[in-house]
Amino acid sequence: MSYVKLISEFYLSTQINQSILDKDKKKVANLRDIAICWDKNIPIGRGIKFLKGSNKLININHIKEWTKDAIILDTTLEKAADIVARDEDIYIVKWILDKQLINLKGKKIVRVNDIKVSFFVKGLEKKLILLAVDIGFSGILRRLGINFLENKVHPQLISWSYLAPIRKRTSSLQLSTEYKGLKELHPADIADIIEDLSQTDRDKLIESLDVESAAEVLAEADIETQINVIDSLGTEKAAYILDEMPSDDAADILSELDEKKSREILEHMDPEEASEVIEILSYKDEHVGSLMAKDYIAFSGDETIEEALNIVKKMAEEVETIYISYVIDNEEKLIGVTSLREILISKPNEKVKDIMQKNVISLNHFDHHDKALELFAKYNLFAMPVVDNENKLLGMITVDDVLRLLIPDRSDTDTFSRFDSLKKFLREGGE
Repeated sequence: MSYVKLISEFYLSTQINQSILDKDKKKVANLRDIAICWDKNIPIGRGIKFLKGSNKLININHIKEWTKDAIILDTTLEKAADIVARDEDIYIVKWILDKQLINLKGKKIVRVNDIKVSFFVKGLEKKLILLAVDIGFSGILRRLGINFLENKVHPQLISWSYLAPIRKRTSSLQLSTEYKGLKELHPADIADIIEDLSQTDRDKLIESLDVESAAEVLAEADIETQINVIDSLGTEKAAYILDEMPSDDAADILSELDEKKSREILEHMDPEEASEVIEILSYKDEHVGSLMAKDYIAFSGDETIEEALNIVKKMAEEVETIYISYVIDNEEKLIGVTSLREILISKPNEKVKDIMQKNVISLNHFDHHDKALELFAKYNLFAMPVVDNENKLLGMITVDDVLRLLIPDRSDTDTFSRFDSLKKFLREGGE
């Protein structure tokens, strides 16, 4: 077992421009940056950058002492600087300090205010590793030199084991497509992350996801983020993602885009999906039809409960909600409604038409959204079917769609976020 001796631990901000002394204790340079590389998920120091415009590095193994006042070499500067920075090396002052990183434990974006570093001897080798990032106020105070306050504020440290490794030199967040930690997060958690990202980093994250995953993440994001992401993507990628999203969400997004881009995206979408979106966009803003979702579960009524349950399972990821299903006749006219609860408590060999509720409260597609709000409040519903003048089922509308119209100012993001959360709830559970 290798002998380990700690030489020093320090925060990076206290060492920027630190004096570097040679073996004779003569000052020969200043610390400008530290070059690191990743050993699996652990950032390891390779060398100290001391010259502007040069890729020469002081080898970590030539550091004899590292005190709070100086870095002391065991040889001359010329001999100590025996390595050069490689393409894969990262300068932590330039590329990490003050930048955004993904905290996989907290599932959010954090700003790096400082970095805690450890310098030690292991066997015959000197080692420098980055222990954690300080995302708290203490890191800011430390860098401002306000020591009397810094000592009263506890650092908010996040271990590097919870941070996505940076694989390339970049002035902004670089997401490694092979890094599994991020992709194992729930789409809602990734959505929370992209809402806090800069435009550049947001685009990179979306580009790193496959189309289906990107659609799942975007469906969980707030409306402003949805619009921003789709607007920044190329036409084909945007079309592929919208193909995978609920039709009403796709219509909401496209209605906010430039008319030319919206038309181009529709031309690249799946014809069936595009047709549904165009239908929704054809309604006036005040009409219920402009708010309806085209993705819903409809039975003929002749299905057994066992068959109905299998249909619900199969369509679960494609529809607005699995908790309400409608029953239509062979002319697609609405004749009944049932809930997932009723299906679950019924006998497997019973028919859907025997358990459905025949007195269905519905909305006409040309009804004003004020009427929708009135009916939702009167009957305490969370979803209602939308029909045409002949009672043919066209879609469904959920209460969150109507509530959003009560907030005309979309800049009120806090209120809008509550409605977006409600929509997530309606899709994932609850009656």
